[in-house]
Amino acid sequence: MQFIFQSLWPIGLALSFGFLLGRFVPLSARWTGRALRVLIFLLLFYCGREFSAILQVGSALGRILSTAAIFALLTTAGSWGLMLLFLKSQNASAGARSGASVPQRWRQAGVDCLMALGTVAAGVVVGQYDLPVLGLIDTHHLIYVMVLLIGVELVEVPLARIWRDPVAWAVPLLVIGGSVLGGLGAALWTGESARVALAIASGFGWVTLSSVLVSNALGDEYGAITMVTDMLRELMAITALYLFGARFSRESIGLCGATALDATLPLIRAQCGMGVVPLALLSGLVLTLLSPVFIVLFLGAAR
Repeated sequence: MQFIFQSLWPIGLALSFGFLLGRFVPLSARWTGRALRVLIFLLLFYCGREFSAILQVGSALGRILSTAAIFALLTTAGSWGLMLLFLKSQNASAGARSGASVPQRWRQAGVDCLMALGTVAAGVVVGQYDLPVLGLIDTHHLIYVMVLLIGVELVEVPLARIWRDPVAWAVPLLVIGGSVLGGLGAALWTGESARVALAIASGFGWVTLSSVLVSNALGDEYGAITMVTDMLRELMAITALYLFGARFSRESIGLCGATALDATLPLIRAQCGMGVVPLALLSGLVLTLLSPVFIVLFLGAAR
């Protein structure tokens, strides 16, 4: 519980401070959109740099990567499938609203996605070298700055309505259901016990929490599998945001899991529009609160 509080209060403080700041900053003077675009690519670079550390774990690397890929793929596919099945009405694409043709929208989405993945890849390559200058930026502080900028823009968004929207509550619940189905499928594929598989699947993208809890209970190798699983889930969510965020915003937000509350929130704002930020905050908060509950329950049952 203390870990959850320590993770949530800086996000809440940054959002609140940004919201208060937005009340006093004239709309014409806001530069948050451009700043967020730059900071998003900087964050993607550092995500790649952090992922590069996984590539140096040694002889168990092959098993860790292959097992994590199975878990990430099946939990992501399960969540996406359930949301497509039950969230019938879809959003009009941003490209359609701007008058862009379908090929133009897909071309731009593909270019944006390749740029994002290329930035992550650059971070992976650079992360193989010891460059002290990169340590001057802390990714957590970078996220807080980005969340603060989003808080500035929240002044113009009706927040109260989202708490009464049953469809909004359905998004995180469907993600949980899809993760459970994907975890059970991964258990059959990898030969892991169902309870261990469900514990790994319940990270919902929250890398730091899930890996620590699983590592403490099952050992470092399972902790690494859980960490890579959630990192790959986040990477898949980022790809979905670039490719489908304008057309399937709720589904793409759902794939972001717990990170919709912090790490992927700026990208959600950029790709899906400011109007869906309240949904991202709700979905991210629900999954953030429930992730440790599910992990602890499944780990306890697995012993």
